[in-house]
Amino acid sequence: MLTTTIVEEFSAAFAGSRALYEKAQGVLPGGLSHDVRRANPFPLYVGRALGSHKWDVDGHELICYQMGHGALLLGNSHPAIVQAVAEAAGLGMHFGAENPLVIDWARQIVDMVPSAEVVRFTSSGTEASLLAMQLSRAYTGREKILKFAHHFHGWHDAAHVGVNVPAERPAAGGSRRTRESVVLAPLNDIAFAERALAEDADIAAVILEPSGAGWGGVPLPAGTLERLRAATARHGVLLIFDEVVTGFRWAPGGVQEASGVTPDLTLLGKIVAGGMPGGAVAGQRRIMELLEFRDDPAWNKVGHPGTHNAHPLSAAAGLACLRLVADGAAQRRAAETARRLRVGFTQTLRRLGVPGVAYGDSSGFHLYFGEVPEQGDDVHDPGVDPLALKRGIPAEIATALNCGMLLEGVHLFRGRGLLSTAHDDRDVEQTLRAFETTLRRMQGERIL
Repeated sequence: MLTTTIVEEFSAAFAGSRALYEKAQGVLPGGLSHDVRRANPFPLYVGRALGSHKWDVDGHELICYQMGHGALLLGNSHPAIVQAVAEAAGLGMHFGAENPLVIDWARQIVDMVPSAEVVRFTSSGTEASLLAMQLSRAYTGREKILKFAHHFHGWHDAAHVGVNVPAERPAAGGSRRTRESVVLAPLNDIAFAERALAEDADIAAVILEPSGAGWGGVPLPAGTLERLRAATARHGVLLIFDEVVTGFRWAPGGVQEASGVTPDLTLLGKIVAGGMPGGAVAGQRRIMELLEFRDDPAWNKVGHPGTHNAHPLSAAAGLACLRLVADGAAQRRAAETARRLRVGFTQTLRRLGVPGVAYGDSSGFHLYFGEVPEQGDDVHDPGVDPLALKRGIPAEIATALNCGMLLEGVHLFRGRGLLSTAHDDRDVEQTLRAFETTLRRMQGERIL
């Protein structure tokens, strides 16, 4: 008697997504609009979402741990945000002029983020990192940016240096001359960064994810932020925190509030626009004033156009969202739900004898399959080789895990996930049942 595998059953049950993927390949390169949405044997197509759940084109109801790639701390289609966007859309889709609402949006960010004296809005986190690097060069008069291998800051040339595995492999299409302007520190090698700052007087800024690469997928060594803050200050170098994911999620003021370490510039995205497209650079006025116009022939401002900068709908959604999460209650609630989920994942792995652990911080989780040191149930750092964490879950395990969980009504974010205030105990219980069922099937297929 033939037994249907997890992937075979998934392919049959999600036939609508498969058909749309095949159709998409005729008009979209690779049939995709975002690299991270790639999945074997095909990506998921979703028709609607509400709260912590979404419904795919085949009608499956799924618990969502993608949360708009991290943009939805309050879940899908929060009523206050939907109302704010609807009202804004009714007033006009694009004014081609400044919008009063943007002032309130910026003020809300200044009130929440420790490093934010003033704010400039962009259309995405990638654009925010590009602008922050330009500001750093203009402010310091220096050329180079120091970044850490595998920290992600968007896809423009300088940001994408060192993102690949191995880090030395150049990004396809990247400029060789741009690569030469980036000092690439090995993953989590803080001593390398300190030496580089002492020896190279042409470094304008250090940029990093203050949670560690992949929003904590590769945790930073203890004391990293403090050491980098001290070293950059000592050498007149700017410190940039990429809080596109962690901003407003780790705390109302992001990792910088939680850690007590304040950078010079902060990149914001995702939650900052309440689920709409948007990003921002926030920072000290002395640096950000380089964006100002002045009646001085010698003044060389940093240029920053952008058709959708501070888009009215993004401003409406962002302001509504930030006001709802400003007191920290939303972050605490989502973080506690994520903690229970991480503990449950880890206990399930142990109970089934599968080497691995769930780990993470705040309202996120990451799954690691492999031998780990013995630890407690809620793990911040698995204590294994950082490069092994960066390489992630082996392809065969990742495919079966993703397909199996979807069959059980759960959509992971490539072996990890982000939670919202909409996730509840029932979601946790169903997710843990789905995890155990999927692991047992994977054991039966000798994938684990």
